This record gives sequence, C-alpha cells and structure tokens, in this order.
Amino acid sequence: MPHARRTKRTALRTALAVAVTGAAIALPVGTAAAMPTDYVKEVKTHSGETLELDGYTRSVSVQDREHGVTGVLNHDKPGPVESRTDPNGTYTLVFPKPAAQADATPKVVYQHDGKTVQTFDLPKSSAAG
Repeated sequence: MPHARRTKRTALRTALAVAVTGAAIALPVGTAAAMPTDYVKEVKTHSGETLELDGYTRSVSVQDREHGVTGVLNHDKPGPVESRTDPNGTYTLVFPKPAAQADATPKVVYQHDGKTVQTFDLPKSSAAG
C-alpha cells in the first residue's frame, strides 16, 4: 500500500475517533448523574428509619442506622416488614387495583398498632407505567 494512502486512512481513523469522543463529551455532565435518581428517592419515617423508594423497579428498602437494610418490599414480597425501631410498626407495599387510574402509583404504608401513621408514594418512572 502506498504511503500516501496509509496516511489518509490513518487520518480518517483519527478523525472518526475524535468525532466519537467529542460526541461523548458533548453530553451535559448533570444529565448522566441525574437520570438514575429521577425515580429513586429516600424518605425518613416518624420511627427514624429510612426508606429508599425506587419507582423504576417498584421496590422499597427499609433501613435503619444500626442494622442497615432490614427489609425489602416489592411485587413478590409486599410485606409486612417489621420496623426495628418501633416494635409495633410495620411497612407494607400497596399496589393500585388494575381498574385504578393509569397514573396511580404504588405506595408504602407505615402502620403502628394496625393504624396507618404515614404513607409514601413511589416516584413515577416511565418504565414502571
């Protein structure tokens, strides 16, 4: 292969690599970091535990400072999960009935002695609909 042709091919490969790299860099930095957290949020309960609500997977992690994750709620295991900080407290994941409105979201119900104390809606996700 003549030298001029090799140089042209090398220059083409270099230009292609720069274009691909430039396209990757052109994305805003905040976009990549914000996407996974749009449908995940953490909330504190009255009992002091932290719930990680994931609207994409429709699951909930129950955590406390001393024990870490103490339970997980999802479609297959809706609960109840007992609270580690409140001996009479439980968490249950409640899914909307199929006849409910299309924008209805699952929610976590925190009960103390069988009475509802708090409810938390899972964040909406385009994939969860």
